[in-house]
Amino acid sequence: MYLDSGDIEVPRRFIMTFILSDLEDKQLFYDAKSILQERAQRDGHDVRYEILEESGPGHQKRFRVAALIEGKCRGVGEGRSKKAAEQQAAYAALGGSRAR
Repeated sequence: MYLDSGDIEVPRRFIMTFILSDLEDKQLFYDAKSILQERAQRDGHDVRYEILEESGPGHQKRFRVAALIEGKCRGVGEGRSKKAAEQQAAYAALGGSRAR
């Protein structure tokens, strides 16, 4: 792409648009929600997710979600979908550093 276009920005835009665009949904195959659910259930607790904020136009929504255990906020996450925001919140609740 660089050789064809002569512009270093072209491959960068391609990678950001088509390869990394849904990375927040994948978390490199780390399923924080399942791990948090298992740990909470082991201790006799339930996990619930609450939408704190929804922003942006319909085609570019952003969600901010809290992971609640026994009614207490344990982590907050953001994402382009509710599921992605929940994953981020669970990751934060587990002590991850990518939460916002």
